[in-house]
Amino acid sequence: MTLTTDKSTDEPEGDDSPTRLGYRISEWSVMTGTSRVTTWRNIKAGKLKAVDYCGITLIPDSERARLFQP
Repeated sequence: MTLTTDKSTDEPEGDDSPTRLGYRISEWSVMTGTSRVTTWRNIKAGKLKAVDYCGITLIPDSERARLFQP
């Protein structure tokens, strides 16, 4: 299950992919190259924000933007 939102109509044409709202623990771990245990430790330590949605723990896309700023 991937939560997405439609992009605004003000955005340039040609990019039809929806914006991700969050990542499951396993998706985040693969994306960051860390283990699931390390991800959970960071959540428990307050270093990584997570939300619970219908029993599924998700890491908001805002955390990706915060941690991986260019």
